[in-house]
Amino acid sequence: MSEGRARYRDALASKDYRLLVTAFVADQLGTWAYNVVLIAYVFERTHSATYLTVAGVVRFTPGLLLSPYAGVLADRFERTKVMLAGALAAFAAMTCLAFTVAQNGPVPVLLVFSFLSACAATLNRPAASALTPDIVSEKDLGAANALTAMLENLMVVLGPALGGLFLVTGTPALGIEANALSFLVSAQLVYRITSRSRGEVVEVEETPLQVLTSGARALLAQPVALTLVLFCCLDTVVFGFSTVLFIPMSERFGTGSEGYSYLLIGSAVGGVLVAGLVNRLSGASRLAPIILGGMLLLALPFAATTLTHSRYVGFALQVVAGAGMVAVDVLAITALQRDVPKASLGRVFGVFEALIPGSCIIGSVIAAPLLESFGLTTTLLIVGFGISGVSVLTLPPVLRADRSSALVASQLRPRVALLEVLDLFAAIGRPSLERLAASVEVVELEADEVVVHEGDSADALWVLVSGEAAVSAKGEGERAKRLRTLGPRSYFGEIGLLRGLPRTATVRTLEPAVLWRIPGEDFLAAVEVGKASASLQTGVATRLARSHPRLAAEPLPVLALAT
Repeated sequence: MSEGRARYRDALASKDYRLLVTAFVADQLGTWAYNVVLIAYVFERTHSATYLTVAGVVRFTPGLLLSPYAGVLADRFERTKVMLAGALAAFAAMTCLAFTVAQNGPVPVLLVFSFLSACAATLNRPAASALTPDIVSEKDLGAANALTAMLENLMVVLGPALGGLFLVTGTPALGIEANALSFLVSAQLVYRITSRSRGEVVEVEETPLQVLTSGARALLAQPVALTLVLFCCLDTVVFGFSTVLFIPMSERFGTGSEGYSYLLIGSAVGGVLVAGLVNRLSGASRLAPIILGGMLLLALPFAATTLTHSRYVGFALQVVAGAGMVAVDVLAITALQRDVPKASLGRVFGVFEALIPGSCIIGSVIAAPLLESFGLTTTLLIVGFGISGVSVLTLPPVLRADRSSALVASQLRPRVALLEVLDLFAAIGRPSLERLAASVEVVELEADEVVVHEGDSADALWVLVSGEAAVSAKGEGERAKRLRTLGPRSYFGEIGLLRGLPRTATVRTLEPAVLWRIPGEDFLAAVEVGKASASLQTGVATRLARSHPRLAAEPLPVLALAT
């Protein structure tokens, strides 16, 4: 099995992630089918381009306007409950829309229900994106996001085909009701997710406006993640261009206005094909070449289109462009999930989900006057070379981040190498180990100095790098007794952190020693990501059995990992 498939398998090993991604597929399949049905039905009823524009506005504007507040809700309340509420509200609105279509009701009324459904659906993406790091280990985040992107692009192919089937059979109301049922299926799947995830909104200390803008402030505090998000917005601007350019491009290829769909499918196929490669690239230490490569793959095919009139070559070029877009999108989302604090992750994704439709609108608005003023060939060249040039000019922040990351990684490599051999961190991925290594405080002690004292509060994990130390404890007895001697590459202090207990033993150096102190909150965050390995749980029970037999009989509490 290839590395990419193995990573997919690891991500899918989480039952909650399987439920989440299945709910996503049901939602996307129904939504894409519904998009086709609604546009065709509105045009059939009105034969008005104005109504088509309004139909697009009511479907996409809620994402632009309401996503930041949806992100606040994803941090204020338990995230699966936010998703559940959104899915059920969307089901209700979509059911009303289907009834209106079945009765050939007024078009403005069905557009109102379409708008309400879009508002409800806005709750899903920020909450789902913020939930993902809590149900998938950090090392598998790239695989999870790549798999989601692949399935999303697959639904771009299958959804419109399903919508077309409803139109061919003359049952548009049934197509809309199918979308309503997809929300109900999604709600049922989300309801079965057992993981609990929420952020932190401090209402006492922040005004409502500060809460609403806290996602933007959190994003601004992460320069690398911010730059990747801006590249993601840039590639969405290109997608906005394509919504206007695909029809004249299709006419250039001799396939008329109906060829819009096969160019859209070509872009989606590219996203499906590249997902496995992006999964492997998401853990790369140097992002700049990947980001630039993705942007060039996205933009240059539009310029290359000016060299051909073949529909097959045009389709192939859009496959390449779609691959580039997904590469940038997956890296941006994974960077956000890894770098942004979980307390504000929902709000950050709320901002992200607002930027995406905004960028798409910008692209489509700019494309129309360019097309009218310069014609198709010049517009394609502007998109291809203009976006490529902007990408090169805006790359320096990522290059600086790459150099900084490479320097830090070089300095931390010896520490990471030592942490990797400790059974304590067997289930933890390298990115988490690198963060732990960066948090290390080096402590040098002489012989016969106390490192930790039994009964003190547990605030850190200690790693003995060199020297020896003695461990003693009173435990449940009246007098202290020596339990064991620690040598290099030993660790202690994890019991108090994991159990939420005071120190269970005293550790004293026997000779000059070098130790690493890792703050308790950093250790617990890493263990939460990796989950408790079997050796960790066994080690805790074994050590407690020597000094506190009654505590050893209790299972390792899961909640302790998040405290």
